[in-house]
Amino acid sequence: MKISQLFNISVAKSSGVEDYDFGEIPFITSTTLNNGVARYVDPFNEDKVFEGPAICISGLGYATVQNGKFLPKGNGGDSVTILIPRNKMSYEELLYYASLFNLIHTWRFSFGRKASKYRLKDLELLPEFKEFNKEIKFELEAVGREMSDRFSDLIQKEK
Repeated sequence: MKISQLFNISVAKSSGVEDYDFGEIPFITSTTLNNGVARYVDPFNEDKVFEGPAICISGLGYATVQNGKFLPKGNGGDSVTILIPRNKMSYEELLYYASLFNLIHTWRFSFGRKASKYRLKDLELLPEFKEFNKEIKFELEAVGREMSDRFSDLIQKEK
């Protein structure tokens, strides 16, 4: 399914991290460390502060999941793009889609080709969580049955 079918895509509006005083709102950047948080800031009135849960895609194509209020970097070529679920998603589902994005799409972006709303909207995120979840559940049940059978065999041998 396309990103634009799963998420509303929004762009950040903020200044550079060094322009802010220290505060309580996480400032999300292109860093892959600390879940994208460069530091905690006191936003300006004209900034666009978001409320999670949401996925942030950095200009370099790295996805993180944000909960609560956060201020994504919104100036320059490496702005953060925000994916807001169209329908309610569990935290596990958001983590799944962020991880899936990092596995299959991060390679597309670099300093010469930054992620943007336009470049993200038609990218596919497959398999969908509900399909992946069915596969995992089936595999876990199969492993559980196999372990149960082996334990039963061991118990029978000891008798």
